[in-house]
Amino acid sequence: MENNLRKPLYYFSNWTFLFLVLIPSVLFAEPGLSLRSVDTGSYPEVKIRFHSNHSFESQGFVISEQMGSNSRLTDSFHLHKTEVKNPVHLYISIPSYTNAEDRRWLIQLANQLVKVSEQSGGTSKLQIQSDENKHFFERIRSNVLDISFPFPKVPPPNYPIRNWENFLAGIKKNQTTEDHILVFVSFSPEWQDRFEIPELAKRIREKNLQLIVLAPSSLEATKLASYANGRHYPISKPNSYSELFSYLRALGETDYELIYVSPWKLSRWKTNFVSGGFATGDQGIRLEFQYELSFLKSLYLHLSDPLFFFPVSFFLIFLCLAALYYLRGYEEPRPGLVTLPNQESDFSERKEELEVYDRMYGETMEKAARDREIAVAIAEKESLPGVSYSYAVLMRKDSNHNPIQYVLQFDEVTIGSWESNHLVLDDPNVAGIHAKIKNKKGKYILFDCVSETGVYLNGKKLLRPKVLHNLDEIQIGKTILSFRGR
Repeated sequence: MENNLRKPLYYFSNWTFLFLVLIPSVLFAEPGLSLRSVDTGSYPEVKIRFHSNHSFESQGFVISEQMGSNSRLTDSFHLHKTEVKNPVHLYISIPSYTNAEDRRWLIQLANQLVKVSEQSGGTSKLQIQSDENKHFFERIRSNVLDISFPFPKVPPPNYPIRNWENFLAGIKKNQTTEDHILVFVSFSPEWQDRFEIPELAKRIREKNLQLIVLAPSSLEATKLASYANGRHYPISKPNSYSELFSYLRALGETDYELIYVSPWKLSRWKTNFVSGGFATGDQGIRLEFQYELSFLKSLYLHLSDPLFFFPVSFFLIFLCLAALYYLRGYEEPRPGLVTLPNQESDFSERKEELEVYDRMYGETMEKAARDREIAVAIAEKESLPGVSYSYAVLMRKDSNHNPIQYVLQFDEVTIGSWESNHLVLDDPNVAGIHAKIKNKKGKYILFDCVSETGVYLNGKKLLRPKVLHNLDEIQIGKTILSFRGR
C-alpha cells in the first residue's frame, strides 16, 4: 500500500466534468455539458433541461431549430436554474484493512463519499471486497462510519474483478436521469483476473451506471475506466481526492432549464422530427438535441394531463351513475298470458333421475315411492340406514390389472370410460359416465347413471341408489371393484 494513502483527504473545489447518455439523444455537447430532458408537453413552448459544470448567463445565446435543410432562429427564451438538487447515488466497493491506520483511512474515505451522497439527497451502498464471503451494507449512513463501525478484516482479494461483478449483480439498472455511480477502490497495482475487464465494463454500460476507479496508476485501472466511459483517479496522487470530491459535489448541483418558443410552430398532431441546438459565442458553450412530434405522443400527453384526465373521468363516472339511476327497476314487458310459476316438489333434485329409473326398469308406484323417499332423505341430509366411514377406497380386482386402490376423497366420484371421470375404466362394456358414488355424512351411496349394461352390487343388479358397506363388491362391465371403508 502506498504511503500517500495515510495523508488527510482534501476537500471540495468548484469544477466538475459530467457526461450522460439520455433519451432524447445528445447530438453534440461540449465537455462539462449534458442534456437531461426535452419537454414538448406545452408545444410550441419547448423546455430543455441540462446540466453544466460552468455557470453562465443568458447573454449571447443563439437558439436554432432545423427541419431538413431549413433552419430558423429564435430570440424568445428564458434561462434559469432549477430549485431541486440532483440526487447522487453511490455504490462503493472498498478492500479490507491490514492495520489500524489502513482501517481508519478507509472508514474516513467511505464516510466522506457517503456524506456527499446524503447532501445531494441520494443513497449509498457499501461492499467490503472478499474472495470468500459477501459483505454488503444497504443504505448505509455516514453517521455509522466511525471508529465503532464493524469493519470485517479479511485477506485482500486475489480477484477484484469478480468481486465487482458480484457487487454489480445486486444493482438494478438505472432507468432515470439521476446519477448512479460505482466507486471501485483498489490497493493492488495488478489484477489477476484482468482479462474480465471488457465484460465488466459492458455490464456497467448496460446498467447505465457511471464509474470511478480509485486505484494505483496501472494499465488495468486505466483500461477499465476507459472501457466503461468512467474516470480514473490515481490513489497515490494527493490532488486526486480534491478532484474526486469536487466532481461528486458538482453532480449534485441544480440543473439549468431553458424555455423557448419554437420558431416553426408546427402542429402537435402531425409527425415531425426537429433538430435543435443552442450556443454562446463568447463562452464557447454548444449543445445540440432533437425531439419528435407525433399524434400518439401528443394524445398521451393530453390524456395524462391532470387538468384533462380528472375532469373527464369524473364526468364519465357521473354519466354511468345517471344511467344506472335511470334504469333502476326497469323490466322489459312480456306480451301474452302470464303463466304461473312451476311449483317444484321437495324431491326436485332427484326428479329427472327417478323418472329415468321408472322408465328403464319398470318399477311399480310403490317401489318408485320408496326411491323418492331415499332421494328426499339424501337431498334433505336426513339420517340414512348404513354405516358411516371417515375413510373409504375402491380396490380394483380385475385380473388383467395389478391391484389398484382409489381413495374416495370427493363428495361425488364419477366412474366411466371418459377421461373426465374421477375413476376411468378401460373397458368397452363401460359407458362414458357409467356410475357415481356420493358421500353424504360419511355414508357412500352408489348410483347407476342409466347405463346399458347396468351396475351390479354383490351380484345383484342395482335398481335404485344404495348405501355401500365394507367389503361390498361392485361390478361395472367386466371390472370388479371392492369397497373398503373404516
